[in-house]
Amino acid sequence: MSTRREVVSYHPLPTPGVANSLKDEIQSTVTERRALGTAGNFINSFELKWSGKKEFDFNGEADFLDGYQCPDEYWGSAPPKDTKTSVSFLGSSDDGNTFLHSSVYMPSAPPVLDEEALNYNIYRAVLEAEPPDWLPDSYASACMQCAAPFTALTRGRHHCRFCGGIFCRACSKGRSLLPAKFRERNPQRVCDACYDRLDPLQNLLINSVSNASQTAKHDVMDWTCARGWLNLPIGLTMEHEIYKAANTLLSYSQVARINPEKSIPHAVLSGASGLAILTVAKAGAILTYKLGTGLVVARRSDGSWSAPSAILSAGFGWGAQVGGELMDFIIVLRGPEAVRTFCSQIHFSLGAGVSAAAGPVGRVLEADLRAGDKGSGVCYTYSCSKGAFIGVSLEGNLVATRMDANLRFYGDPYLTTSDILTGNVEQPNAAKFLYTALDDLYSGLEDC
Repeated sequence: MSTRREVVSYHPLPTPGVANSLKDEIQSTVTERRALGTAGNFINSFELKWSGKKEFDFNGEADFLDGYQCPDEYWGSAPPKDTKTSVSFLGSSDDGNTFLHSSVYMPSAPPVLDEEALNYNIYRAVLEAEPPDWLPDSYASACMQCAAPFTALTRGRHHCRFCGGIFCRACSKGRSLLPAKFRERNPQRVCDACYDRLDPLQNLLINSVSNASQTAKHDVMDWTCARGWLNLPIGLTMEHEIYKAANTLLSYSQVARINPEKSIPHAVLSGASGLAILTVAKAGAILTYKLGTGLVVARRSDGSWSAPSAILSAGFGWGAQVGGELMDFIIVLRGPEAVRTFCSQIHFSLGAGVSAAAGPVGRVLEADLRAGDKGSGVCYTYSCSKGAFIGVSLEGNLVATRMDANLRFYGDPYLTTSDILTGNVEQPNAAKFLYTALDDLYSGLEDC
C-alpha cells in the first residue's frame, strides 16, 4: 500500500472561494461518474496543470532549479521546460470514498523545520548545489526580482552568489554562508529568494563551513616562523588577530618568567574579568597618532574564556613627544562593568601616560578610565613597546568593535558583541591555541 505524499507549492494557490468551487465541481463529477461506474477512469485521468509554477515534494528530494534552463525561467519571465505534473490531488480512503487533497483548497507554504530535526532529503539539492555560472551584466537591464531598471550611480548590478542572477542592491542585501562545494568561508551576497532557501541551513553551515569552525593553519610562534617575530598593527582577519594575541601572551609569559618584577601583578591578573590584546603603531611629533587592531575575551563564571571579539583602536595625543613606537597591549578588564564597556560598538578612553621607551624593548604600565554606551570601567594596561619614543602626553583613544571581522569569522549576521562576550557562543575551533596560551598564562599564576 503506497503512502500519501504531501505536496506543497511556493506559489499562491487559488483563493478559498475559487478553490472550494473547484472542489465542489470535481466532487460532483466524481459522484456522477461513480453512479455510471466510470469514477476510477476519471480519477486516474485527472491531472492538475499549473501554469508556469514549480512544485516541490517535501517528502522526496527538493530540486533547486531542476527543470529550468536559465535564471529567467526560475524567476518566471520565461516558461519552464516542463510544466506538467503527474501528481494526483484526488485520493481514495480505505472505505472506498474519494477525497480531494487538502492542499488544493488550503494555503500552503514552505515548512519551518526544527533545526534539530532537519531532514536532509528536503535540503539535499541546496546542500549539494554547485557554484553557478554568473550571468553576464549585459543579460539584464533591470533587476530580476523587482524589475527596476539599472542605473550607473543609484542602482547598480549585483550578482547572487548562489543562483548567479543579477539584482539590485535592495533585492540582494542578504549575506549567507554557502554550501561546502562553493568553497567560501565568508558570508556571501545572495538574492532574497536564495536567502530564504539558505536561512534554515545557516546554523548547520556555521558549525561546518564558517572560519570559526576550521582548524587554525598558522599556529607556530617560535623562532622558526618569521610571522611570530613581530606583530603587525593591522590584522585583516580574526584568524590574524588570534595569532597576534596568542603571540603576545606567549611573549609576556616568557618575560614574566625571566623578570618577575616586570610582570603584571598576580592579583591584577587573577581578578580580571576579561583581557583585551592588541598591537598599536604610534608616530608623530608634538601631535601623535595611533592605530591598531586586536581582540577581547571575557572570563566566564566557571573560569573558562568566551569567544573572541575583534576590535579596532585609533587615537591621538599631544605634548612634548617625538618619534615612533610599535606596542603590544594587554588590557586587563577589572570587573563586569569593564567587559560591558567593550560590548559597546564604540567607546572612548582618556588617560595620562608616561612613556620612556628606547632600544629593543621597553615596558609601560598605565591605568585609564573607559566609558561607552554599555557602561564604564577601570582597565589596567600593560604594553611592550619596540622602537624609540620619549615624552609625556595626554592621550585620547577610540576603541570600536569590528563587526565586519566578527561576521566574516562567525558567519552569523545576527551575532552581537554581547552575545560573543557574555552569551553562550562556544569557543571556536579556530582559536584553540589562543585558549592554550591563556591557560598557560593562568596556570603560571597558580604555580606561584
